[in-house]
Amino acid sequence: MDVPAINAPYMNELAKDVVREIEQIHSNWIEYEVARDDHSLMALCADDIELWPPDAQPVLGRVAVSAQMACGATRIHSVEITGRRIRGSNEIAYLTASYRTTFSSAEDSTPKEALGSHLWILRKKTSTWAVTLVSWSVWGRAAISAT
Repeated sequence: MDVPAINAPYMNELAKDVVREIEQIHSNWIEYEVARDDHSLMALCADDIELWPPDAQPVLGRVAVSAQMACGATRIHSVEITGRRIRGSNEIAYLTASYRTTFSSAEDSTPKEALGSHLWILRKKTSTWAVTLVSWSVWGRAAISAT
């Protein structure tokens, strides 16, 4: 069975305004996540959103992802993004980036840091882009010293 190849030149060329729109969605997501504004965060997502966390089962669909976000005991203080790249076509785009997240938990208010990378897939929905998949890896975790 032949599998059609992805035509690479078409997957790399996105208009600058599309790239800016996707960058804004990414920045808004981070802002909403830090503010714990789950309602606004879910407005960025497609109905069939998927979260693929490291070392855990995927969370599938808007209802399940919303419930997962609402019950999270982790408080995110800040997220720094580096190396963000956006590629795709007029109908689907993917974003890759590295992150440094400062967070604490309900059990332990000591700030900790996680380093890793993430992959997002976005799909054009009528006239706007919607997040359909977020997957991330964690390279390392560390407590942040007070010194």
